[in-house]
Amino acid sequence: MDTNEIVMSGVQLKKLLAKKVEPIIQECDLRPVEMDILVLLQREKSIDTAKGIIQKKHLSKAHISKSIENLRSKGFIHLEEDESDHRILHIRLTEKSKNIIEEVSEIYEECKEIMQRGISEEELQIVKKVFKKMNHNINQELGE
Repeated sequence: MDTNEIVMSGVQLKKLLAKKVEPIIQECDLRPVEMDILVLLQREKSIDTAKGIIQKKHLSKAHISKSIENLRSKGFIHLEEDESDHRILHIRLTEKSKNIIEEVSEIYEECKEIMQRGISEEELQIVKKVFKKMNHNINQELGE
């Protein structure tokens, strides 16, 4: 498997996820990046600020700010001022968002099962180990 095949597998997985999540995105009138932010906030409990999202998703401050404002105005999140530094706003999920995230998480699980069809547990462990090394190498090169 060459690098192009690895990248294409990721692209294909992203297409599959987008196709499966599209009805929920349409129903909620969200952009894909906004749905990604909701899922990220649910999964990564240590990330609860715009800065944290920017660092994790590698997107521009303006893009994240607009997405957070859209999510807030639609009632999917609310913002809480930090107790010790009023310049920091913590992002909190609302009940409305938790129901949507649960649906999306089920879709992610379905896509994971589709992707892993016919692959043994031993093969999965090897793939995980290899991808972990690849990501480490890339992050080291990027200085992260």
